[in-house]
Amino acid sequence: MWSRLAFFTILAGCAAALPAVDFSGTWNLSLAKSDFGRANPPQALAMTVRQSEGALAVESTLTDGRGASTSSYKLDLSGKAAENVMRGNTVVSVTTWRGATLHVKAKASVQGAEIKTVDQWQLDEGGRVLTIYRTAVTPNGEIEQRYVYEKTLGKP
Repeated sequence: MWSRLAFFTILAGCAAALPAVDFSGTWNLSLAKSDFGRANPPQALAMTVRQSEGALAVESTLTDGRGASTSSYKLDLSGKAAENVMRGNTVVSVTTWRGATLHVKAKASVQGAEIKTVDQWQLDEGGRVLTIYRTAVTPNGEIEQRYVYEKTLGKP
């Protein structure tokens, strides 16, 4: 009995020692530091993230050969499914925390094809760099990508 109590006390102490993670900020993609796998890189990608206790709200602007497009989505940080419409497609996402890393599993149907992604959000360099590691499973195979964002000055 005492060993179980000691184990849970130690576990609770370790959990309390984890740093608070806040992804809030305005972020610009570093094309040179990112890796897009087989996908075409964008010309630019910027996003503003606002994080509250239970949610993450993201607005991103993508610039590519077709011009600029802006999309917004929200994630529920408690692990409940969140449904968003992005670029005309319904995307269902579920988040989990693994230490200081936020894992986001998403599923969408794009032109009749199922696309699944797993994103891992993590902060580096004292919160000045946001790296999102993405694994996408598509009908054409699996794609590994790394998006490296640098924080701009100022609050979102």
